[in-house]
Amino acid sequence: MGKNKKIRLVCLGGIGEIGKNCNVVEYGNSAVLVDCGLSFPDAHMLGVDLVIPDFTYLLRNRHKLKAVVLTHGHEDHIGALPYLLQDMVPPAIYGTTLTLGLVRSKLSEFTLPDVDIPFHEIEAGDRIDIDDRLQIETFHVAHSIPDGLALAIHTPGGTIVHSGDFKLDRSPIDNLPTDIEGIEKVCKERDILALMVDTTNIERPGWTGSEAEVGPALAEHFSTHKGRIFITTFASNIHRIQQVLDLAEEFGRKVFLAGRTMLKNVEMARAQGYLRVPENILIHPDELNNIPPRRVVVLATGSQGEPMAALSQISRDEHRFVSIHDDDLVIFSASPIPGNETYIFTVINDLFKLGAEVVYGLEAGVHVSGHASREEIKMLFEAVKPRYVIPVHSQFRHQMLFRKLVEDWNHKPQSVIIMGVGDVLAMDKSEYEMTEKVKAGEIFIDGLSVGSVSSRILNERSMLAEDGVVLYTLVLDESGDHILSGPTLKSRGFLQERQNPELYEELRQVLSESLFHNRLRSRAHQLQLRNNLANALQRHIFRRLGLNPTIVGTVLHLRPDKPGKNPPDGGDD
Repeated sequence: MGKNKKIRLVCLGGIGEIGKNCNVVEYGNSAVLVDCGLSFPDAHMLGVDLVIPDFTYLLRNRHKLKAVVLTHGHEDHIGALPYLLQDMVPPAIYGTTLTLGLVRSKLSEFTLPDVDIPFHEIEAGDRIDIDDRLQIETFHVAHSIPDGLALAIHTPGGTIVHSGDFKLDRSPIDNLPTDIEGIEKVCKERDILALMVDTTNIERPGWTGSEAEVGPALAEHFSTHKGRIFITTFASNIHRIQQVLDLAEEFGRKVFLAGRTMLKNVEMARAQGYLRVPENILIHPDELNNIPPRRVVVLATGSQGEPMAALSQISRDEHRFVSIHDDDLVIFSASPIPGNETYIFTVINDLFKLGAEVVYGLEAGVHVSGHASREEIKMLFEAVKPRYVIPVHSQFRHQMLFRKLVEDWNHKPQSVIIMGVGDVLAMDKSEYEMTEKVKAGEIFIDGLSVGSVSSRILNERSMLAEDGVVLYTLVLDESGDHILSGPTLKSRGFLQERQNPELYEELRQVLSESLFHNRLRSRAHQLQLRNNLANALQRHIFRRLGLNPTIVGTVLHLRPDKPGKNPPDGGDD
């Protein structure tokens, strides 16, 4: 079969990693993007706020892109869409009512091209005719957010089933279980080329707990705790928020919403009918101190320890309206996203220091995952019966465990295709190949800037955090043969001069000697001289202390035509 008759899957994110789900399915000159998500920085990404996919491939192939289809409204599936829309507007964006409601809420924070965004609301069970080569059927799946979808993407070369994020919840809060029967029915009617399956929880045997189990666990705390109750969860977990509101009503408590995203999502979900908010249960900041603690629930953002989220501010005693009291109970009704553990435990420790009681961890029963465990993944796999299977929404260890389990399930392990970011999979009914890679990876969002933070900058930030910075200043004459002022030394995050004056005297001597070892030291060679002096300082410090601080140097050459002026004390010439 010719290359143009094969289905191509281009991984821009979310395979071989957790987060920034973003994958392109192509047939010929037609392509559809499934999800457009972001991820959160780990502890090594100093100063980075968010991480989005590299959209280079999409921008270079915008003529192919016929639509974006969003499986659900979590940030790791929709969060990067506003950044894509700043560079290109696809012909159509499909999602369920709640998903698009969350997208629209996010877009209100961005400046976008003055064009109409082509949103198309869909429901589970709909069939989308993208063009004459691509058609998509949708199926409801249970997850930790309403309106989740699985997809069957039909092409002339075969069908790809995308599970979305799912679990086979047997008692979902909204009474809408995963439509495993509908998926199985379609798969019996067609030869399924590949299954892209959520394997986040492949390490967990058995079944994931039901969302309905969380309510009774939270109710135990509502019934016994006499002070204020703080609950943090994902602001998009509408089912969890509903349970908190219902419990507050049952136990006579008022609810204060802490965090801008929580406020926006509750308002949006309430307006669209996804959330029932009891009358007069929500309170304003000025009412907090007028209600007895036993009658208050604070529902806060910050379950992942995000530094600027409401709970993190509360843990640092920096929130405008809420401070921790000795009789407060804080419940983490969420599990850590991989990489966020350090941030989360920092918040937990700070809350304990302020006198709160903190409940966290899966064993506490106040959270269940939204992802299928091993038996549920097996059940979906056997319902689809794909020729090939691609584990997604998982790290490499999950992929390899899934491959081993497929063999245990009496299927061929070679049918499991291990992909990573940038890989391109071309497949038909007879074979598959991965011989091509595209430009892909991570783009760092730092404040309002996109892509201004590189791996070099992150390395420099890491060095600054670990060993500090040493700054030196030298003022020379025009030729560089005479020192007019200095060397002066300052440091931050490194030994101060008062702690080790002998070292600083050595460093001044190193600078003076190194200066005159450089034959090229005039104004014309200032940059090279500055670097050479910095290298000499760094070598000496490492020999003496085993540290590698960042060295920042200033070398100034004073012009002879300015007699009587004092040498400047900083800044490059």
